[in-house]
Amino acid sequence: MDCGQPSRRILSITMKSKPLLLAALLLAAGILAYAGLKLSTGGTPPTAATSAETLDAATETIGDAGELSLADLRATEFEEETPTAAMESADRKPVLTLAQVMDGLRALDNAPPGAETERRERELLDRWSQLDPAGAAAYAMEVFRQGGGERLLRRAAEAFARKDPAGASAWAASLDSPMARETALREIYRTWASSDPAAAAASIDSLPVGTARTVAASLVGARLADRDLSSALQWVGQLNGSVQSAAMRGVVSRWAAADPSAAAGWLMQQSAPNLRNEGLRLLAEDWVGRDPDAAFAYAQGITDPRLRESFTESALQRYARNDPLAAASWLASPEAAPYARQGVNRVSTQWAGYDPAAAANWAAAIPDNSLRNRAVESVARTWASSSPAAAAEWIGTIADPAARNAATGAFSSTLARTDPATAAQWASSITDNGARAKTITRVVREWKKSDTAAAVAFVQSTPSIDDNLRQRLLR
Repeated sequence: MDCGQPSRRILSITMKSKPLLLAALLLAAGILAYAGLKLSTGGTPPTAATSAETLDAATETIGDAGELSLADLRATEFEEETPTAAMESADRKPVLTLAQVMDGLRALDNAPPGAETERRERELLDRWSQLDPAGAAAYAMEVFRQGGGERLLRRAAEAFARKDPAGASAWAASLDSPMARETALREIYRTWASSDPAAAAASIDSLPVGTARTVAASLVGARLADRDLSSALQWVGQLNGSVQSAAMRGVVSRWAAADPSAAAGWLMQQSAPNLRNEGLRLLAEDWVGRDPDAAFAYAQGITDPRLRESFTESALQRYARNDPLAAASWLASPEAAPYARQGVNRVSTQWAGYDPAAAANWAAAIPDNSLRNRAVESVARTWASSSPAAAAEWIGTIADPAARNAATGAFSSTLARTDPATAAQWASSITDNGARAKTITRVVREWKKSDTAAAVAFVQSTPSIDDNLRQRLLR
């Protein structure tokens, strides 16, 4: 449920001029003609002649009223459906005609916002989707365009796909909103790939270049893998670039759940570097999310050093994002030693995003000097972006001079974009000459972009800047 979402008020669309009305009617008629759907009464879509007659009649009617609702716009294209009975049995709800659906939606214009209004709108949309999925999808899209949530759009897209997946895909691909297009295509291809993955796969090339194709490819890959893994892998091998990566993601997500070792073995044997490397990366990320111990244990047995390193680093990156504390614990193990240098950066950065104080305590306690300095740099950089005052207070408590210099350099470099004057003062406090010169140079160059005079004054008046550095910075 879209909690707090106001009741939709889009059925009333004021028509300022007759040309605008004509354009709206023609657009709606085009949607219907494109979908080529029949009503449950057996009626056929209007021909060019009947569309023209409908258009003329609607124009005459609206010309006097001056206002057209979206429900009216859709209703003008259909003959009213006559149900076989007004009501089903007493324990079932009445089967609404299209006209009754439109009346119900118009009535919601005056209904108070809330869960009941939202529920009623969904019910009416569901019935509309049974009678005219293309029209229901157009309505849901208009709701979304005017600030509504995604729920109606998802429901309408799924219903459209059940009746006419190819038509639904073409409709979604034509949407001018990237967010709406992706949302609709996700539901359409999830539905289509479940019923006919081969047809869904064949349609991907007709989608717009970009996320439309990758969304579809991922869903199709997963469904193909459910039915016939070898066919899914063969299909993935025929793809290229981002679409191949997305399709592989779908296949790996299914295969990794059932037999990750077999998936890894197949990927290791692939001669195409992109397919092999991308597949292993996706497998590592998925596997470590399911069973970290098993994923890292498998990595230790990979004989190719480059593949072993790539697999482990991919797993560690996801592990640090999912559970930085557990990832930090793994870094302390002997098998993690070859990956510690990059690992402390990833863990400290991810951890600091959630709990910078805890991450700072962990980083400062790392026994290896080099690793400790890298970790405090990452914490300082992340913490400075979210809370500079708290980060500055923490840096002041670091006892080890080398670690404090590392944290100060990262803090100053990060702060230079938003507060270069303060960043410059911190940079000047670094006790290591080389690190201080490098940090001051970085800060001053950034400062000159916003206030050259102030940056020059700082360079000229700061005692910790030697003459050679001063001359270079003043050029």
